Amino acid sequence: MGLVWNDSLKTGIPEIDQQHKQLIEQMNLLSNAIEQNKGEAEIRKIINFLSSYVQQHFGFEEVCMQRYLCPVAEQNQAAHSHFIKNFKEIREDLKLKGSTLILAEKINKNLLDWFGNHIRKIDTQLKPCMPGKK
Repeated sequence: MGLVWNDSLKTGIPEIDQQHKQLIEQMNLLSNAIEQNKGEAEIRKIINFLSSYVQQHFGFEEVCMQRYLCPVAEQNQAAHSHFIKNFKEIREDLKLKGSTLILAEKINKNLLDWFGNHIRKIDTQLKPCMPGKK
């Protein structure tokens, strides 16, 4: 099924919300590409995009949390490290085993479910830290 953007995922910071939407869209595309056997070239294109975009987004978000003294900044950084570890494992599985339904399920569980929960529980805590948002 994937993850659908909704108001529970809003951080109140337009740049971060837009980045989250883009990441969710691309992770859903990846899962669907594998489930529908779209081919290695399409899957690798999405994986490569996610590899760089995730790093860029996490870096931006971590700087925001540190700049605005958000109390969950360290927890956020640790969670990002965990996500990157899982993402690398999925990339390795794709390289070694190819695209399988098991890999699509792993993407849904380890990336999409994790990402939705992370946004709701951690990223949304950035909003009250922003100047003028208290």
